[in-house]
Amino acid sequence: MATPQEQIKRMTIIRHIIYALVAAAVVLPYIVKMDMPFSASKWSKKMYEAIDKLEPGSRVLLSFDYDPAAEAELYPMSMALLRHCFKKDLIPIVMTHWPDGVGMCKKACEEAAAESPKLWGKEKISGRDFALLGFRVGGADLILNMGENLKGAFTKDFYDEPTAGMAALEGVDSLRDIDMAVDLAAGIHVQVWIAYGHDRFDFPLGAGTTAVIAPKLYPFLQTDQLVGFLGGLRGAADYELMLEQSGKATQGMQAQSVTHVLLIVMIVVANARFIVNRLRGKQEA
Repeated sequence: MATPQEQIKRMTIIRHIIYALVAAAVVLPYIVKMDMPFSASKWSKKMYEAIDKLEPGSRVLLSFDYDPAAEAELYPMSMALLRHCFKKDLIPIVMTHWPDGVGMCKKACEEAAAESPKLWGKEKISGRDFALLGFRVGGADLILNMGENLKGAFTKDFYDEPTAGMAALEGVDSLRDIDMAVDLAAGIHVQVWIAYGHDRFDFPLGAGTTAVIAPKLYPFLQTDQLVGFLGGLRGAADYELMLEQSGKATQGMQAQSVTHVLLIVMIVVANARFIVNRLRGKQEA
């Protein structure tokens, strides 16, 4: 029978092996191309279809209400939505309620605009093809102000350009003039957009959140207060699938799937070993 010191040493070795296997499972999909077929969920499809049916030139308000802590799940959603808008010649109007979210908005808009000529053969210019409004303090009050006078709520965009006379905002005087809005949130802002935006100013609203928040929003889908929904990294991967643009979300889901399979295998092996040891102990007794 092993001594306590030997048992501790064995457990330490096993723990290190498990860490190494999990690390390999996470990294492998980023090194080796894997084909893991999946189909988009019902609510992801509804979100995609709601945007896809909009006419070129339609205004889509995108509120990226998250910070770098939620970047892994929500930034791929942001990129997928911007790519869809640019592909369809829609005009995204991008803003955030989070001070720490301004960097995410800027990065997403500039990255999507830079890759647009290569992906869609279309150059996208700030102020003409999209508007980056940035951050304003206010929360619910800001939404109400935008509902009455959007250019009054944001007199200048992120680049310090006046919103009055901006081509991207032509004909958009309030939230009543937008064709759709989507809120990507790491907090409660979806509910705020529903109560103070959609319900008051009557525009279609979609949402995307981190996976931990997603279950709280399904009732709003059943009441048609949300036209579609993207939940966590899986929702972002769904959108990339429908857009036929595999990106970070698809890779992330592959890494997640491989890791889950590994964990299941390890649980089965551990339980099998436990049962064998118990049976062996009874036989020896």
